Amino acid sequence: MDCRTKRKILMEQYEYKKMNYESLSDVAHVVERLTGKRLSSAYYQKKYITPWANDQYQGWMAYDKQSGKVAAIVAALPLLAQLPNGQTVPLTHIIETFTLPEHQGKGLMTILSKKIIAEHSNAGTHLFLAMTNQNNVHGFVNKLGFTKTHAMEVFQVNIRTLPFEALCRRSGLTALFRWWGNTIIQPYLAPKGTILANSVQDEGYGGIQHNQAFFEYKTFTFNRLCHFSGISSWLKFDAGLLVGDVALPQNCPDTQLDEWLTTLQKIARRMGLRKIFIQTYPGSPMNKKLTTRYTPRPSWSICCLATSPEMQPFLDQMRFGFGDFDTF
Repeated sequence: MDCRTKRKILMEQYEYKKMNYESLSDVAHVVERLTGKRLSSAYYQKKYITPWANDQYQGWMAYDKQSGKVAAIVAALPLLAQLPNGQTVPLTHIIETFTLPEHQGKGLMTILSKKIIAEHSNAGTHLFLAMTNQNNVHGFVNKLGFTKTHAMEVFQVNIRTLPFEALCRRSGLTALFRWWGNTIIQPYLAPKGTILANSVQDEGYGGIQHNQAFFEYKTFTFNRLCHFSGISSWLKFDAGLLVGDVALPQNCPDTQLDEWLTTLQKIARRMGLRKIFIQTYPGSPMNKKLTTRYTPRPSWSICCLATSPEMQPFLDQMRFGFGDFDTF
């Protein structure tokens, strides 16, 4: 079957629609079927409308014409990136690349992603990001023209404690856990109004701009900016204690980092979180220090795309962290 025939079949079998508020329930349906996560339309409404989205849902969906049911989704988050030269440019983070099993192998993810890329490029965005697992990296690189710039590494610290967060989540008592978590984290919070700049910029790279608007947007999940042991960090509390970013002091002594790690474990233990996850990119100051203490595991592949000659030289100069992930 040649490409023209395949495209004709796909056009006849599927209808492609732009994401809107009414389709958020279909997004939730697809995500629950494929990941087991049960999330509400209200959650996706907060997640998709970033400060730079112009109150519009950025995504495309494929529907089976015969059944009228959703078959695949690809969404996007409009953000701002700061390049190594200090220039601020729009960036689109492609997320939610999900296709239901009965519709896989037909190129729907590629079709929907190309629609987003074309749409955003025409509107003036020429830098795209995808944080992919091993199942998706091939499609982004070989079908969409992305460049795999690097891969993240994750450090996991296990904590012996009562799994209070997991018990609350399974019992539908997330509000109880948030109350308890806020009580525990209160002494460690950074002063109100604190903004934690993206650490990759201090290391000479470009990355997503972490400004006040960005952190206000990210309040759709349970995360907090903290400061303890002389180190500022961005933490999330959900199925573990997740470290989004850390402002590691220059020439940070090992004793200071060990004190920070000890306090981090204390917070997790008291909250009832049985794992700590720290995502880093190889070669970063935090990665080098943690490698002497824990064994890293491979994590997401970072893939970037430039749709203009001006952005192409910056692809290898961009770095991203755990806090840039769409669910953080």
